[in-house]
Parts: sequence; C-alpha cells; structure tokens
Amino acid sequence: MPQTVVVGVDGSQESVRALRWAADHVRQVGGIVHAVTVWHQPVQFGYRFPSTDAELEKQGKQALDSAMAQVKPDFPSLDIQAKLIRGQVIDEFVKLSRQADLLVVGNKGHGAFTGMLVGSVAMKIVHHAVCPVTVVR
Repeated sequence: MPQTVVVGVDGSQESVRALRWAADHVRQVGGIVHAVTVWHQPVQFGYRFPSTDAELEKQGKQALDSAMAQVKPDFPSLDIQAKLIRGQVIDEFVKLSRQADLLVVGNKGHGAFTGMLVGSVAMKIVHHAVCPVTVVR
C-alpha cells in the first residue's frame, strides 16, 4: 500500500537531508511525500518580534522552495508536494501524524540550541506523534 510521508522542512541542511531520505524511501515503497514548513510569529515574554507575518511567511516559503529545488530534480517522477502552514511546529506535526504513515525530520534545525545531538523539536515530535517517526542525521 502506498505510503503518505510527511517531512519537516525548516531551511536547514538537516531538513534537506530529511527530505532527500523521505523521497528515496517513497521511491522504494511507493506513495507521496508532503514537504511541510510551519511558520509562526514568535512571542517571547509577551513581546512579538519585529518581523511581520508577511515576512515570516515569505521566509518559510523560501525555505520550502529551496529544499524542493535541491531534492525534487533527483526524483522527477516522484509525487512531492510542498505545503506551507501557519501554526505551532509541534502542534501541526502532531496533527499531520494522524494522517501520515511516517513523519521524517532532521536531527536538528534552526533553533536556539543547534549543537544538540537531537533537537528539541525532533524529540517532542518523536514523543507526541501517533505514527512512526524517522529522525535523519
């Protein structure tokens, strides 16, 4: 049975590797890849950052487009769909996990603690997703 594989893309090279891994996996087993970037307006201590929603959405789209441009040409016959979502990263990927056969994320991304072995976002997704999760290193 074809698989629905959802991949988290945040603009990092780790997420590009995750997208490439997912595309290769789906090429072998059949199915569809959903490359997903989730963006939101960060708030810290009650203060919004100076970036506008339009700027943040544009940055998310650029990250997604860049990852697609790096991976899609190597898998021309594969169904890879790009999706940009506004929301909280963990919440959105947990929701997506309800409809996916597999979630794929990079081991670390664009976060405050990029030196961690496995990023906090990846760890939270592993613990809360309702489908299997692959963390690509």
